Amino acid sequence: MTGQVQSLTVEGFRSIRGLEVRFGNVNLITGPNGCGKSNLFNAFRIVKAAVQGNLAGAVAEQGGMESLLWAGPRQKGPVRVKLGVVAEPFEYEIEFGLRPRSEFAVFPLDPQIKQETVKLAGRTMVDRRSNVAHIRGLDGPLEMRSDLVDSESIFAQIRGAQEYPYLYSLRDIVERWTFYHEFRTDAESPLRRPTLGRYAPRLFENGFNLAPQLFLIQRSGDFDALEQVLKTAFPDAVLYQESSGNVQIRVDGIERPMGASELSDGTLKFLCLAAACFPVRPAPLVAFNEPESSLSPAALLPLADALAYASVNSQLWITSHSEALTKALVDRLDCKPIRLSKVDGETVRDGRSLRHGYVPEE
Repeated sequence: MTGQVQSLTVEGFRSIRGLEVRFGNVNLITGPNGCGKSNLFNAFRIVKAAVQGNLAGAVAEQGGMESLLWAGPRQKGPVRVKLGVVAEPFEYEIEFGLRPRSEFAVFPLDPQIKQETVKLAGRTMVDRRSNVAHIRGLDGPLEMRSDLVDSESIFAQIRGAQEYPYLYSLRDIVERWTFYHEFRTDAESPLRRPTLGRYAPRLFENGFNLAPQLFLIQRSGDFDALEQVLKTAFPDAVLYQESSGNVQIRVDGIERPMGASELSDGTLKFLCLAAACFPVRPAPLVAFNEPESSLSPAALLPLADALAYASVNSQLWITSHSEALTKALVDRLDCKPIRLSKVDGETVRDGRSLRHGYVPEE
């Protein structure tokens, strides 16, 4: 299928010295707290940011270049982060690191791109070293560009949709990947206030359009399936949508509907997760980082039902340390968990490192 992710490779990123994940339709990443699940998730998010043309911003959000580098023992030579993704028919790879001290950079914690490549059906279309790139049109030879800013990807700097349509096609695929890391549920969260209703194809990554999404699903989506999941999670409550700007729930024994400002953190988060799993226009890939956090044990099976529904139309990436959720997903989706652990401070798969010759099974 065009755009389906086939593999992710991460090298030199925090606790990950070298790790490759080959994708199926459902990719369940498990392991104890602190084993590097979130590091792998965040590396994946940086791939998306690079293709969106926001590499420097994503690196800054995660603490700057030094905080991203491999944290274990280092050998002589350059210390760099290398990320790669294969999404049929594209292959994208980017390698970046610290700036040389001799440069006296204005922002020394900005990344410096060392190499960047884009391939289309196995053919190299972009071959970049620092600020110099050889880039090919669909039918022409490689042409040199030597005016690139070395802290941003090729996607932030190349214009010409007609000449380089493959760059726009890859960016369009990646921009629709959706990553759900956490939802603010504190008293000041926008989730707890009425929202101006407007159309969006799916829940925002921060969840701030929850009410309009639930309203849209009620009008145009599979609201019956969503209601069944919510009924299992909250047997005494019913979602009550009168408008696109408010989330309301009717609870047995309470005369009036309860608004978002009155809901518990766990209830509000579950509503966000449910809305993310039942979009009117599903994303090609949806990633969830530890969706079980802040939820009650009784909500884990309904969450597994919602994720199983989402897997019908989207590739899923799910990180979890919950054995109960992992078992429920394996039972529903017949997927094989990818188990991570720490060995001498390094995130490894199945207790073995790529640098020791381990090759993951097909």
